[in-house]
Amino acid sequence: MKRMSAKRVLVGLTAVTLGAAALVVAPGDVRVGGSADAAAADIPTPEEFFGFEMGTTGKLASFDDVKDYFQLVATESDSVEYDVAGTTTMGNDYPILRVSSPENLQRLDEILEINQRLADPRSGLSESQARTLAAESVPVYYLEATLHSSEVGNLPALIDVIHRLSTERSETVQNVLDNLVILVVPSANPDGQHLMVDYFNETAGTDYNRVYPDLYHKYVGHDNNRDWIFFTQAESRIRTELEQKYRPVILHFMHQAGANNPRMWLPPFDEPLGPNVDSIVISAANALGAEIANAAAEESLPGVSTDDAYGIFWNADVFGTGPHRGASLFLHEIASVRDLALPFSNDDGTPPGATDRTMRTFDPYTDQEWTLEQIVEYAKLSMYTGLQSVAKDADDWLFNHLYRVNQRNMEPDDGPEAYIVPADQRDPYAVKQLVEIFDIADVEVDRALSTVRVGRDTYPAGSYVIWSQQPMGSWVDQVLEIDEYPDQARKCADCPLIMPYSETTDNLGMLLGLDVHPADGVRVARTERVTADDVTAPAPDVAPPGGAYLVSPTTYGLAHVITALQDDDVPVLRATAGFDVDGDEYAPGTVVVPAGEAAHDVLAEVSELTALPVTAVDTAPAVDALELEPSTTIGLIRGANNMPGGWLMWLADTYGLNYEVVEADDYADLSEFDTILIAPGVTRKRIVEGLDPAKYPERFHWARGVGEQGWQALADWVTDGGNLVAVGTAAETARDLLDLPLANATPTKREAFNAPGTLLNAQFDPSSPATWGMPASWPVWYYNSPAYEVTDDTATVASSYPTDGELLASGYAHGEDALHGLANIVTVEVGDGVATVAGADITFRSWPRVTWTVVTNAVFNGPATAVAADDVAARLAGG
Repeated sequence: MKRMSAKRVLVGLTAVTLGAAALVVAPGDVRVGGSADAAAADIPTPEEFFGFEMGTTGKLASFDDVKDYFQLVATESDSVEYDVAGTTTMGNDYPILRVSSPENLQRLDEILEINQRLADPRSGLSESQARTLAAESVPVYYLEATLHSSEVGNLPALIDVIHRLSTERSETVQNVLDNLVILVVPSANPDGQHLMVDYFNETAGTDYNRVYPDLYHKYVGHDNNRDWIFFTQAESRIRTELEQKYRPVILHFMHQAGANNPRMWLPPFDEPLGPNVDSIVISAANALGAEIANAAAEESLPGVSTDDAYGIFWNADVFGTGPHRGASLFLHEIASVRDLALPFSNDDGTPPGATDRTMRTFDPYTDQEWTLEQIVEYAKLSMYTGLQSVAKDADDWLFNHLYRVNQRNMEPDDGPEAYIVPADQRDPYAVKQLVEIFDIADVEVDRALSTVRVGRDTYPAGSYVIWSQQPMGSWVDQVLEIDEYPDQARKCADCPLIMPYSETTDNLGMLLGLDVHPADGVRVARTERVTADDVTAPAPDVAPPGGAYLVSPTTYGLAHVITALQDDDVPVLRATAGFDVDGDEYAPGTVVVPAGEAAHDVLAEVSELTALPVTAVDTAPAVDALELEPSTTIGLIRGANNMPGGWLMWLADTYGLNYEVVEADDYADLSEFDTILIAPGVTRKRIVEGLDPAKYPERFHWARGVGEQGWQALADWVTDGGNLVAVGTAAETARDLLDLPLANATPTKREAFNAPGTLLNAQFDPSSPATWGMPASWPVWYYNSPAYEVTDDTATVASSYPTDGELLASGYAHGEDALHGLANIVTVEVGDGVATVAGADITFRSWPRVTWTVVTNAVFNGPATAVAADDVAARLAGG
């Protein structure tokens, strides 16, 4: 069935009033009496259902009530379907809605099948065939109300929009329903909606602060839109699966910004623009932004700004895979209010977001107050205008975004023909994880069954080939090419360079610790298509009594090995020096495990998970070793609402660490912990002052300040024999706590030095316990991080920046030569204890997996017990 055509522009999609019938009817738009839905009269208005109008100051609907309302609408309307797309990190439903005409919903499978065929660059469709096919389908419009759960104003607006689309049958609404399938995600972080809104409602009428004081996602908080290269979180994978299944032509993400930002920011986006996003995707978003800005001007909604912000098209971690599939990423950012839902005004009486009249902001905002009601108003205008715009040009959106963009993905470009991941990488687990990431992103990976030839170079069978001319080829380039930041990202030739909205590189190979070679002219006789399940290691042999199992330390998956063994009470030793067995050499840090059925079974299971080889030897090696503390207990000082601490919780849970978050009451006796790990972002002030218990309910008192007494108790715990590990900015906290012999020499003036989220070359000492298993040189993640001059020769420098040569590996930096020769990772004995600090952001969002090895070493080695070579065999035998 061919959809109705919408040949003319209907401009009056919304009005500045908020009533249920607030539509301004365009000229000639005849409103149909009643409803096409048989039971639409049974659908209550949002005010009738929730007890207040959407946008009412101080009123927020709980997410449970929102879900109930949407389910009721779907039950009563034949234009709305309610579904659950998956389960969140905390076990909540991830609801979605499908909104369209009844005819479209009845043939949804056919629509999606047509759209998948249009988007398949190998379908063999000619342009004329594609246009014909596009006319038989309708595009999917992805509409997401919330991701950041403190940005609560867009969801009330969406509730009004859904009510209107399900009950009103004006020609305008009917054209939208006939020409689109609207895929609605009320929240891409349902957990956060429960946490944030429930807390706001719980604290009404109290003296408590009204904003939830901790991470509104269990692990990543506000970073939940920075997970589009590793897909670590359940919610990230659900959204990616939705994009793959529904193939939307537009991703309309609704956000909020600071209260003094523009009342609403719209594209055009700012610099920089990366080389791997199709111009159709960018230009369509920019054009739609101009259209919505025009609609705002027509409706006398002031304070709308464009351009000069949100340069998000450099990094895949912000825009994800959708634009590489042809979806235009459209973003609006509406100014927030006070305490989520209360009016905002400036103390000095200036209008919120005050600015001069410019080409960026045609109509400055002049009122002295900004309200939730206005947020809802602006958000509805954005939604209605976007829906109408795509609906009126549905054929073109389908043809250009699904067919044309994906065809271009198969065309040769300036990048390499392929990327080779040579066989015999130092870390097989990293290979497996790379392929798993590519599986999630729909990237095709081939494994060579014969020699790979590139010019005069050869790679053995077993090497992996990732072709750039494939349906997701532009994303392959995005995450594997070395990033060279564009000097043209300026407003003029003499203007300052514009930094991206996020980081300056997202090179997966470097982050995972993999050797990846861009290649042209690749010749390989035989390959096989593989997934992560095909990346395996041989099952370990059985070691005889008196023998041992050996696992190489050159993997960030080593934590899986150690924690799994400790969970089964299997002793774990680590060689403190290199050794050889039967002519095979083993590096310092090699895990040595006694022969036995329990050890074999655990290692076989871990090997299957990680693809790490396990070697069985007949005789235990005679080498000095550390015996790890059984069930090493780790305390994590994460800080309330501290995203780096949340990421460390995710890493700890993922790798099975036996950890607890250090709470305020624990400072009275820290002896239960073998190691304490301080997360980046945790400062002396955060420990000493913490959350004010008078301002938050008792369940948050774990994060209250511990005062100078608690600060000193932490220092005493270290000097009395504790093992302290601090990474990133927390290295400075440890330096202050323990008066470490380190001087932070990172320049602070950004005009002279800036390395904002980049990969810098560093060198490592694989014989140092903190850096066992690390390559002698490899890039580290660096974010204007501490780098040290060491003022005491007794400190052990395990990693430093080279004394000369190029430091920038991928991304952007200037003035980086100032880091030459400075220390990065240092271990210092403090009284009877030890402290290991890493200045670089080696756990940043879990991305630099290669340096997770350092954290694994430091947290487990510190409390370990030295065992002489002569005693190793006895210890392995249980003596």
